[in-house]
Amino acid sequence: MECPLIIKYMRKIPYKEIYYSGLLLLLLSCGPGLKTGINTSSRTVNMAEIHNTIKTFANPIVQPYGGGGGSADPSVIRINDYYYWVKSIHDTGIGVAKSGTLQDMGNAPMKIVFTPPASGEYSKEIWAPEIQYLNGNFYIYFAADDGNNVNHRMYCLQADSQDPQGHYTFKGKVAAPDDKWAIDGLVLQKPDGSLFFVWSGCEVDADFPQNLYIAPMSNPGTISGPKVLISTPAYAWERKGAAINEGPSILQKNGKFFIFYSGSASWMNDYCLGMLTNADGDVLNPSSWSKKETPVFQKAPSAYGPGHNCFTQSPDGTEDWILYHAFERWGGGWANRSIRAQKINWDGDNPILGTPVAVGERIDLPSGSAPVPYSVFLPHNMPGYYIRHEDSRGKISSKEEPSLSRQFKVVAGLADTAGISLESIDFPNRFLRQRNIEIWMDVFDGSDTYRADATFYVHSGWADGKKISFESYSNPGKYMRHLDSLLYISPISTQQDKEDATFQRIQ
Repeated sequence: MECPLIIKYMRKIPYKEIYYSGLLLLLLSCGPGLKTGINTSSRTVNMAEIHNTIKTFANPIVQPYGGGGGSADPSVIRINDYYYWVKSIHDTGIGVAKSGTLQDMGNAPMKIVFTPPASGEYSKEIWAPEIQYLNGNFYIYFAADDGNNVNHRMYCLQADSQDPQGHYTFKGKVAAPDDKWAIDGLVLQKPDGSLFFVWSGCEVDADFPQNLYIAPMSNPGTISGPKVLISTPAYAWERKGAAINEGPSILQKNGKFFIFYSGSASWMNDYCLGMLTNADGDVLNPSSWSKKETPVFQKAPSAYGPGHNCFTQSPDGTEDWILYHAFERWGGGWANRSIRAQKINWDGDNPILGTPVAVGERIDLPSGSAPVPYSVFLPHNMPGYYIRHEDSRGKISSKEEPSLSRQFKVVAGLADTAGISLESIDFPNRFLRQRNIEIWMDVFDGSDTYRADATFYVHSGWADGKKISFESYSNPGKYMRHLDSLLYISPISTQQDKEDATFQRIQ
C-alpha cells in the first residue's frame, strides 16, 4: 500500500487508538506524518528499534548545488565497505567523498585531492572525473584544458596509497597518437587483465559530431595504439540539440561487455542513455560492437535529461545499481541537475535499466545497507537547500559543508512522544527549538520550557501531502517555516506560507 493511502486510512482511526510507533515509523519510512493529539502515554519508544525500520530512501541522493553545473556526472565505486564518489569542484579541482551508504553519499564530507596549477594545459575546466581501482591502485581520470574548450584532453592521477581520499600523483595526459579533443574517459579492463581506454571525442577541434572511441593501453596511464571508432550519433534520439555520444560507462557479465553512453545534448530534456554490446570479447573490432536502436533509459516525470551514469553494487554485492544525473523540471538545465540512484535488473546476461524513479518516491535501500541513523530535510520550494544550523541559528542553506550541520536525529518528542524532536548530529544534546518564534539550536537544559519548545507535531505537508510540516507543540497552530533563509514558527494562511512550511525528508 502506498504511503498516502496509509495516511488516509489511519486518519479514520480515533487518535486514542493510534500508537506512537505507527506515527514515527510512518514519518521515517515514507515522509508524511499525521495530525496531532495522539495518545501514546502507554508506550515507551525504543528509538534503536525505530531506526532499524528505515528501509527506504528517496531520490535525489545529491541535490543540485547551483552554479553552472549543478550536481552531475556521478562516478562512484564501492571498495572495502565504503562508497567513494569523485566530483569536480566547480570545475577548478577534484574532491572525493567517502560514505558507508549509497543513499547518504551526498551528505558525506568531500576532501579535495587535486588542485591544478594556475596555468597550463590542464589548469581549467576540469570535467567529469572518473575514479577506478585498477591493478591494486586507485586512479582518477579527468578532462581539462587551458581555458579554451578546443584544448580539452584526458589526464590521469594515481593514488599514492590505498586511501582514495589521500594524495595523488599526476601521471600526465592520456591520449591516442592523433591527440584530439577528448573528454569522459575511463578504462575497460577485461578478465585477463588487459586494459582499454574508452572516451568521447571529436575529429575537428570541439565540433560535432561527438563520438565514442576505444584504444589499447600498456598501463593505466598510457594508450599504446591507435584509436578505434565504436559509436557515432546516427539516430535522431542521439542528435537532439547536438550530435553527441558521451559519458561512457561499462558493465560486464559472463563474457559480454556493455558500454552505456549519453546521447544528445546534456542541456536537453531528451538527453538519454544508449547501449553498445560486445559479445565476442574483440573490443578493438568496430564490427564486434552492436548499438541498440532505441534509448535504454530516457526521460520520465521529474527525471528529465537522465544521463552520464555509472554503476556500482549493493553492500552485499547481490545487486547492481545505476547512478545518473537528471533535472526535476522540464527545461531544468545544467544548474538544476541532481544525482539519483536505483537498482537495475538482468534478463539473463542482458541488463535492464528500467525507467527513472520519480523524485520523492520511496524505494528500497540497496541490499545489505545499514539504516541511516539521522534525517536530512529539504524545503519544498527551494531546490538544493537544506534545513541546517549555523552559529546556533536554524536556517536553510545550499552550503555543501559542513555536511553534519544539516543532519538531525529524529527522536521522540521531548514534551510529548506523539511528536518528534530534532537533535543535532554534530552537537549532541542540542535540539532545534523555537525561542520567541525564531528557531535556534540550544543545549538541552532539562526544563519543561525547553522540552515544549523543542517538540513538534508532524503533519502531511501544507503544500504537498507527500511531504511534511512541523507544528510547534508550545505554540499550537504555528508551523516551522523559512523566511529570508532563516527558520521561524508562524501561523499559516497564504499559499506562500504553505510553501515555506513544507519540507521533504530525503534520509
